[in-house]
Amino acid sequence: MPQLQTPAASTLHAASGDLKIHLYILRQLLVAFVFAIAALLFIALPGIAVNTVHKLPNVDAGILLRFLPLILQSLAPYVLPLCFMLSTVAVFGRLAADNEWVAIHMAGIHPLKTLFMPFVLATALGGATYWMVSNELPQLKKRQTQFMVEATASVIKNLQPGKTSLQIGDFMLMAEFRDSRTGIFEGVYLRIPETGDEGEGQWDVFARLVDIQIEERKGAKFLLIDMEDIQVYDPETGDFKQRDKFQSTVNIGERIDKKKNRTYTRAKYLVSSEVRERIASGELDPKQEREYRFMLHYRMSMFAIFYLFLGLGAATGLLMRRGTQLGALAVAAGYGIVYYVFSMRLGQQIGLGGTFPPGVGAWAATVLGGGVAMILLKKAMRR
Repeated sequence: MPQLQTPAASTLHAASGDLKIHLYILRQLLVAFVFAIAALLFIALPGIAVNTVHKLPNVDAGILLRFLPLILQSLAPYVLPLCFMLSTVAVFGRLAADNEWVAIHMAGIHPLKTLFMPFVLATALGGATYWMVSNELPQLKKRQTQFMVEATASVIKNLQPGKTSLQIGDFMLMAEFRDSRTGIFEGVYLRIPETGDEGEGQWDVFARLVDIQIEERKGAKFLLIDMEDIQVYDPETGDFKQRDKFQSTVNIGERIDKKKNRTYTRAKYLVSSEVRERIASGELDPKQEREYRFMLHYRMSMFAIFYLFLGLGAATGLLMRRGTQLGALAVAAGYGIVYYVFSMRLGQQIGLGGTFPPGVGAWAATVLGGGVAMILLKKAMRR
């Protein structure tokens, strides 16, 4: 005679079935996530290495080998969300293609329950990413700056006799003549990125004499540039500003505010706690404060991006079940490209433009993408 299950036994059996489904999805998701990271590294690493050599030509191999890991670490907060979305697409696409999605429905498990473990993983990865962009990435940017200074020092030190030009990243110098004994350049065009006494942007300078030295302060290295008889190009007027002699300390990310006699550091070079402290101090002008507030919101949006990519990835995998998985992955990669272009370009312009609050620009791409993800996910769950 068959035994009847009690309600408690039925509940326990259902809970056990749910747990197996959750663990199964989590295992598949982790495997796909690791595979996505490995695949992206395999594809991107040669290009990153070539780009690094192009940015730092004629630099010692030791400096290049130390600089490359910093580049990879700085890309992690942007690569991890994309890999998570690709893994989500792969897992849910395979569930649908192998009819496991139908089996889950027939077992009486609500489709939204399948998102539980991906949601947990998204929360963990989002927390790790927020910690990276708030604490580690600013320090990485400072270390990258130091490597750029070291690379420039290495190139200047090992500059071949008769060579009168050099380029390190966005820093470029072209001269008519160089004194091999003193190292002084004559008849110089100099392009200096984000140095500061003349403003925020790039300098275009013509000088009769230029001498470049390396200076160390409090453990940090700077390029100390002495120029004589210089003309600084003003892009607003199209004219040149004449000066007899000028000295500039170049440290990407820092500018000297002479009116307040203090150093202004770009928000991206500060950890989030320092950004909040400077906002609370009331010493920032409106433009600087807007930049600082935008950076805080932008870093928080990097946490939420995993939830956005979870919705887009799961919906894409389920909706494109009849096509090839490669097509679904390509669509997901397209989502990521569109998001980053919108967020890092248009979103930044909106946040720093002054027309809208800084948070609007930082969150615009995530909020709009979240609306699209909800629509697609609702459609996918009904199938």
